[in-house]
This record gives sequence, structure tokens and C-alpha cells, in this order.
Amino acid sequence: MAEPLTPAPVDSEGAIELMEQAMGLLRQAPLSTLLCHWLGSAPLALALLVFRNQIARPRVPASTAALYALLLTLLLIWMNCWRAVFAGRLRRQLSGAADSPWSGRRVFRLIAAQAYFGATKLFILPLSALVMFTFADTVAFYRIATVLADAGSDPRILRSRARQLAAVGRGQNWTILAILLLLQGVAAINLTLAIAALPQLVRILTGIETAFSRSGWVFVVNPLFPFLVMAVTWLALDPFVQAVYCVRCFRAESIETGEDVRAGLRRIQVGQASRPVGAFVRTLLVIAGCRLGRAAVSPSDLEQAIKQTMQSHEYDWRLPTPADSIRGHSWIVDATDRAISGLRSVFHSVGEAIRAFFKWLLRQFGAMPEPGSGAPPGTALHWSVYVLTGLVLASALWIAWRKRRARRAKAAHVAADSVTAVRLDSEDLTPGRLPEEQWLELAARCVAEQNFRLALRAYYLANLAWLGRNEFITIHSGKTNREYELELRRRARAFPEARALFAANVAAFERAWYGTHEVAAEDTGEFRNRMERMKAQMEATLAAPHQAAA
Repeated sequence: MAEPLTPAPVDSEGAIELMEQAMGLLRQAPLSTLLCHWLGSAPLALALLVFRNQIARPRVPASTAALYALLLTLLLIWMNCWRAVFAGRLRRQLSGAADSPWSGRRVFRLIAAQAYFGATKLFILPLSALVMFTFADTVAFYRIATVLADAGSDPRILRSRARQLAAVGRGQNWTILAILLLLQGVAAINLTLAIAALPQLVRILTGIETAFSRSGWVFVVNPLFPFLVMAVTWLALDPFVQAVYCVRCFRAESIETGEDVRAGLRRIQVGQASRPVGAFVRTLLVIAGCRLGRAAVSPSDLEQAIKQTMQSHEYDWRLPTPADSIRGHSWIVDATDRAISGLRSVFHSVGEAIRAFFKWLLRQFGAMPEPGSGAPPGTALHWSVYVLTGLVLASALWIAWRKRRARRAKAAHVAADSVTAVRLDSEDLTPGRLPEEQWLELAARCVAEQNFRLALRAYYLANLAWLGRNEFITIHSGKTNREYELELRRRARAFPEARALFAANVAAFERAWYGTHEVAAEDTGEFRNRMERMKAQMEATLAAPHQAAA
């Protein structure tokens, strides 16, 4: 029986642990969940291969290419919808929640969201790849949107929620993306070698000679071979990639909503149920080949076969262009051409307007003076460009200085809060709670308030913190004062006077803290003097070997 996964928060573990949990999630997923992904991705991959093969042929009608493009668009929406169903099942597998019934409204919102995100992804992802600064966040946004789309939310709410979750742990987005790209490269290389050697392996193991095995390296250098490798790699690795971002989405949600705690409570209520690990289906393929004898072919049958062969697509380049194809086109082709030409004209007009605006702006600042007739063009930059550059650099330095100052102020504020939050009369107080300097600060504050008993305890904790920092003792909450004294005797054999001073301090502290001895200002002063003498003796002895070596 497999143990249920309980993902940790997004920042508690690294990207490797997240991927290990994603792999465990896939291994525990039933076969029906994996089939949801392949039911959408396999038709799209096959259609892309067919489209690439058909479009590479000469003299393909434009209407055929337009119909293929429309089919690919529909298959892309189909694939995105099934991938969202796959990711939603993985998410419910993590949370232990039950699936809500499918309704017409839920299906419509799923199709609308995937059509919207699938259309925008085709040009936003390439643009973010060119910019590079937002590429990992963009990939995480679309993957997390796929995870959330199965719930049937409104596309606008889904977009806002996916952007919010993708912004959690942005540094981890780059780590995950780099590892996934490396895995895809390794998988592509392995699949290239495997697919290239597959025809020869079939020939060696079965003795069957095929067109692929006879072609040799021609099969590998075929232009369709790289597309085949990419399609198989995508079909094999995309479920794992989506599972990784599903686990990451669950972790990011758990930080805000505590979904991981609710998932644990659901498992406690429902109980562990044994599930079958999987079923291995073994299929034995028996291929029987028979050699066909050569039959005599009559001249008429041979001529008819030649004519039929000449009508195939491989010889379309020998035929003249049909007259009807010159006279008119399909309405789909005309509408597509008009749309593309309109977009080109709009983009060209916008680009010209932006270029004219920047030229006008530079002329207003005098950064691009117009040369007179017959005068050579200016080669040096105008003084305003240097002024603007200086302003930008000064602004950047000012922002960096402000951030550094705010970071230091925040650190000082946190340190002050930690000192204020410590209660010296607490029974579970340990020397490792604060460094030596802050213990001394607390002791000075208690002396000023004439609370000498608490000041003595603060001095004692500062003494232990200093010994622990210099590795004379090991700080532990379960140790007693007597154990600290015995440990110092073992580790500081070269400092007999220091050991005696520490023993005197331990005795003074126990009389004041556990006994009824009243503590006065003189007692705290003597305690601190013994502590300073012990530190001076031990620091001088420790510094002597380093000075001799220097």
C-alpha cells in the first residue's frame, strides 16, 4: 500500500524534492488519469506530424493548408482541455477532495478558459523567452492556470489566481525550469538513439526486412525524423512536467489556505484504503512472414500501374497548375489573407507611429539635431543624453542605498524585538537563544532597573554563550550547570585559573537563582569581573599560537 503524499510548503524544500514528490504522485496515479493526458496530446502530436509531412509537399492547395490549420487549432483546444482534466485529477489526489459532478456550465468554462489561455500562450511565451527575465514566471503561470482550470472558475478569476500563485517562490521557478529543460534534452538524445536503432533491432530480432531498415541512415536524416523525436519526447515527459507544477501549485495554495492540513485531516477521517499498485499487461506479438512468389505481369496491367503511379502526389510537380485554382480561392483562404494583411498594416502603422514619436522627442531635447545641407552628420552624443544617463545611474544608486538602509533597519528592529521578547525569569531559557552581546545588553538593562537577580542570570547566560561560541562547551537545553562545569574541565585543561573562575560563577549563580541568597550590585559586579578575567586569560592563550605562526 503506497503512502499518501503530503507536500511541504513551497519554500521548505528544494526543486529536487518537489520533483521527487511529483514522480511519486504520477506513480500513485491510476491509469485513467494518465490516459486523460494522452487522450488529448496524442491526436495533436499525430496531427502535427501529418501536417508537417503534407505541407512539405510541392503544390499543396492553400485551402488544404487552411483546413489543416483549423484542425490543429481545434486539436490544440482539445489537448489543453484534457490536460486540465489530468492536472485537476492530480490536484484532487494530493488534497484528497472529491470530484464535483460535471455540468454544462463547467464544461463551457473549461473550454473557454483553455481557448483563451491556449491562444495567448502562443505569442506571450515566445515574447517572454526573448525578454528572458519573465520566462520562468510565464511558464509557471500557464502551467498553474491549467491546474486550476478543472474547477470551472471564471477565466478572469482563474487568471488572477494563477498569477498570484506563480509569484510565490520566483527563484524556484528558474530552478525547476532549468532542471526540466535538462531532463528534456537528455530524454530527446536517448529517444533519438532508440528510434534510430529501432528498425535495425527489429530486423535483428525478428528477421523481418522493412523499408526503414533498408533505408539505413536515410531514415535518420529525413526531415520528419526530428519532429518525430520531439513529439515522442513531449508525450513522454509532459505528464511529469505538469505533475511538477501541480505539486508546486498545491504547496503555494497551502501557504495561504492551509490545504495541506485539510488534506491530512481528510486522510485521517477517511482512513487509508488499499489501492492496487498497478497491473502489468503483457502482450506477445507473433509476426509470421511469408514470401510471395513473383507472378507474371501482363503488358496492359503494367501500363495501367504506371499511369496510376504517375497520378500520385510525388509527381505533382510535372503537372501544370489547374485553371480553376488560378481563377479563385476558397473563402477560408481569402478571409485568412485579409486578416493577415490587416494585422501587418496595423503593426506597420503602430511601428511607424512609435518611431516618429521617438524622433520627435529626441528633436525636442536636441539629442538628434537635423544636419544642414552639405554639413557632415554629428558623431558625438548630445549633452542631454549624458544628463539622462547620469540621472538614471543616480536614481539606481539612490534606490540601492535606500534598500540597503531599509534592510539594515529591519535587521536591527528584528534584533531589538528578539531581545525585548526574551523573559529572563522563564524556566526554559537557553544560552543559545541570543548571542553574548545581547545577553550583556539585557544584563545592563536589569542593572539599571536594579533587578540584580535577573542581571546575574543574564551575565551567566552570556558567559555560557561565549564558551559555546568558542567551542569550550556544547550548548544543550538538557544540560545542567554541573555538566557544563565538568565539560569545561575536560576541554580547558590548559586554563586552571579560568576553570576556577567559572566554578565560582556557577556557585554564585546557583546560590542566587536556586537559593535564598540576596543579590546586590556588588555581587553582579564581582560576577562580571570574574567572567571578564576568565575571557581575558583564555583569549590571550588562544591568540598566542596564531601570533607565533604569523
